[in-house]
Formats: sequence, C-alpha cells, structure tokens
Amino acid sequence: MSGSGPVGVGLIGAGNISDQYLGTLTRLPDVRVLFVADIDEARAAAQAEKYGVEGSGSVDELLAVEDIEIVVNLTIPAAHAEVGMRVLAAGKNVWSEKPLALDRESGRALLDEAQRRGLRVSCAPDTFLGPGLQTVRRAVDDGEIGRPLTGLTLFQTGGPERWHPSPDFFYARGGGPLFDMGPYYLTTLIQVFGPVKSVYGLGSTSHETRTIGSGPRAGRP
Repeated sequence: MSGSGPVGVGLIGAGNISDQYLGTLTRLPDVRVLFVADIDEARAAAQAEKYGVEGSGSVDELLAVEDIEIVVNLTIPAAHAEVGMRVLAAGKNVWSEKPLALDRESGRALLDEAQRRGLRVSCAPDTFLGPGLQTVRRAVDDGEIGRPLTGLTLFQTGGPERWHPSPDFFYARGGGPLFDMGPYYLTTLIQVFGPVKSVYGLGSTSHETRTIGSGPRAGRP
C-alpha cells in the first residue's frame, strides 16, 4: 500500500450492485476510484460516466493501471476466485463480494497466493463491523447478558427475481440463498459465538418457475 494520500481503487463488475459501491467509494476522501471494468465495456463506461470515474474498459486494462492498489471484485460468484487470482497476479489487493469462492479449496488457494505475494484478500460481508453488531459483540464479551446459550437468525423473502433485473446467476451454481444471503447471518453468528463445530442442512424448492419482476425483462420466466 502507498501509505499516504488517497488509495487507488478499481472495480471489476458494473452490474446492479456496483451502484452501491460506487455511490459510497466516490464520496470518500481517502479513496480514489480510477477505473471500472466489465466484460460489457459499454456498461462499464456508463457506470464510470455516472459516477465521474476517469477510466473504464476491460479487466486487463484495469489491472494495467499502476496507481490502483485495491480491486473490488463484483463479478458473479462463479468467477470470484478466478478473478481474484488475476488481481493478485497483477500485484494488487482484492476486496471480493461474497462468497470468496465456490469451494474451500479455491478459497484456500486464493488466501495462500495472497500471503505468498504479500498482498491482502478481504471479503464481504463487513456488516459485523457496524455499530449494531459491534454493540452486540461488546455486550456478550463484557458479560452483560450472561452466557448466551442459543442464537437464531432468519431471512424470509420471495426471492431476488422480484427486484433484480438479471437474477439468473442467483440460481446458478454458487448462487442461492445460502451463498447469497447466508454469509451475512453466518458471519454474525461466528463473530459473536465463535467457530462452527458441526453443520446440518436441509433444502427444498418452493417454485419450479420464477418470474422476473423488474427491468427490461420484467414478466419473463
């Protein structure tokens, strides 16, 4: 890292979630977003123009920008590990949307490569750093509520196709509620209660066909 001045940041993936990242990052005084990349370069250019980012184009072009120190990986889950490896190979640090990878082996390889190169890999969610969950953690650590014996998290929704204009990847390998929303709840439980010792899971299909509810494909299955 440079150690002084704003940190140069690049984004890979100019899809729906990029609005939230760009809307925040472009307002921070200690961060300077320099480039937006996407396989759809026109979409990358549109997002760059919308948020006043000077550069846009391909992933290779982004990785060639010397002043970029951190790359935000907003690609689909199936590409997270592969893109992360490319970023590390270019000598840059990685912030990845969840999940870090689709399997433990790929995730471990990514972390090992970062350590070998002296770089850092971070992954969403970072919500446990927020005031609400930090207050909970402090209350537990200080013994304010005694010894917690159980914890319960719930997430109930009709599905991302109701609001996401291109929800296909949510239902591909690496998507689904566990990989998409589960990290928020699992991260909370682990941060408050500690490591997981055993896991039991069940799954079912609630709808054979889902209908897109927004965007240009609204009404299509």
